[in-house]
Amino acid sequence: MQTSMRITTSSRDALARIAERDFGGASLDETVARLAWEHESFAALARLDEAELQDYRDEHEGLAETDPDLPA
Repeated sequence: MQTSMRITTSSRDALARIAERDFGGASLDETVARLAWEHESFAALARLDEAELQDYRDEHEGLAETDPDLPA
C-alpha cells in the first residue's frame, strides 16, 4: 500500500544522506524502516532494569565469543 508522508525538504535531505552514507544507497522507505527498528531496539534496552540489562550483556558477550562477526 502506498501512502504519502509530509516531510520537510531538510528532513528528506538528511534522510537521503543517511540512506546513502550508512545504508549503501537504500531507498528512503527502507531507511525509515531501519531507523524505526533501531529506535525501537534502543527504547527496549532503555526499559530494562539492571538485572535484565546484565542478562542482556552476558548473553551478548557469550554470543560474541562464538560469532567472530559480532563485536564484543
